Amino acid sequence: MAGRMKTEVKLFANFREYLPPGSEKYSCWLDLNDGATVGEALEKLRIPLSAPMITLVNGLHRTFEDRLEAGDVLSVFPPVAGG
Repeated sequence: MAGRMKTEVKLFANFREYLPPGSEKYSCWLDLNDGATVGEALEKLRIPLSAPMITLVNGLHRTFEDRLEAGDVLSVFPPVAGG
């Protein structure tokens, strides 16, 4: 039986609409299976993986396939645009 872990998720700009009810401002904690990926965390929040986004774990760029560890902070931003 797989263990469980807690990971903090911070959603910015338009991604805040995916926060569960009762979340603090722009963040929530997710209860995930040990070894869950960034993509699995996003899917748990019903964020479409096809949406353009930047994902960081503990401040470092990560892909959907990268694994999370207990206590990690996953941050999700829209792509930066402008000129």
